[in-house]
Amino acid sequence: MNKITCIESYIDKSQNHYGCFVIEPLEIGQGITIGNALRRTLLSDITGLAITGIRINNLKHEFALISGLREDVLEVILNLKEIVFKESFIHKNKLKCSKIRGFLNVKGPIIVTAGMFKLPKDIIKIINPNLYIGTIVDNSELYLEIDIEKGKGYNLTEENRKNRKHEKFSPVQPTTLLIDSLFMPIRKVNYKIKLIHDTKGIIKESLQIEIVTNGSITPKRSIQEGLKLLVNLFYPLFIDKDFLTISSQIAKKKYKK
Repeated sequence: MNKITCIESYIDKSQNHYGCFVIEPLEIGQGITIGNALRRTLLSDITGLAITGIRINNLKHEFALISGLREDVLEVILNLKEIVFKESFIHKNKLKCSKIRGFLNVKGPIIVTAGMFKLPKDIIKIINPNLYIGTIVDNSELYLEIDIEKGKGYNLTEENRKNRKHEKFSPVQPTTLLIDSLFMPIRKVNYKIKLIHDTKGIIKESLQIEIVTNGSITPKRSIQEGLKLLVNLFYPLFIDKDFLTISSQIAKKKYKK
């Protein structure tokens, strides 16, 4: 019987979570089939949280200057993209179709970090609160509001703009700077295949999968989610009544002939 085993797991200096898993014994040729399908699923279908839009003071565009802030708007946006959010398991279903907003309001001189954001309690949290956002060098105030959404893969600014057409004509809302959003929590997936012998001496395959995540999900949890997605993809096809009925009718016709 095939088994999956975790042979190594650790957290590196960048707070990335590493996990190495082995699936064995597999028949010859099954290793690349499972490894390739699982790798593509982990990189493209695992959901995550990311910032899709920001509002800074009364700025109208990303090329404006922020009074008292050492960094320009583009630098602040790049720093905000590095924030890693983790959702609460209890409120997981609430994030499928909703947008969460967080904000910070500080007065300088001060070093602004990700942990200063006020977020909905017990719904999401920031994994890297010490992440540097910027520095206010004088007594200026900084109001920064962020929109956090759940999604898959990588969304360009144009895609985020299409999803917010209704906000374009709202005079009440302040100007929202839309940014590219990296939702996927999986940073890297690699797999290797080697030949082994089972207890009877028959040649089998062993699949070794290495997974690196950003910390919002553990490698063990991610591989469980990936396997679940693959099962949910194939199982409806297996029990499709229409397909089974047509197949049985074709078989009966061939048998009569």
